[in-house]
Amino acid sequence: MQSTESGVSLDDNELAEVDDDSGRQLFVPTPTGGGKYLIKSYGTRDGHPANDDPACWEVITPDKGGALTVEGAACDPRKPAQQFTIASAGKGAYAISNNSAFLQFSPSRGLILEELGDATLRSTFRLVDVGPARTPIGG
Repeated sequence: MQSTESGVSLDDNELAEVDDDSGRQLFVPTPTGGGKYLIKSYGTRDGHPANDDPACWEVITPDKGGALTVEGAACDPRKPAQQFTIASAGKGAYAISNNSAFLQFSPSRGLILEELGDATLRSTFRLVDVGPARTPIGG
């Protein structure tokens, strides 16, 4: 079982584990209906829309059969690639998935989405509530 004390960040527009405060580490799950969520990510507010407005997690399918990854994109609740499920895995941990692919840590590829098939879920995440989400610039 993999265990780490690092955080998750949308860093350089890719979802990654980090040991510092880089990138966008404030995530706001926003219900879209049917038990699915947009996962909005925010950076440090600095008055520039590129940082102040949220970027949403979006599943990226590679061209040549590589692993599914997550990148930041303009939020669109109608896009299936931005609709995630967050399910309790017990003991304060959560499994995060899109369709049937689960967010997993791979020692060689970092954070990827992987269909489990008969395999067991290796990676779960603790969600830390840091209070109310901020309102983006303009509302």
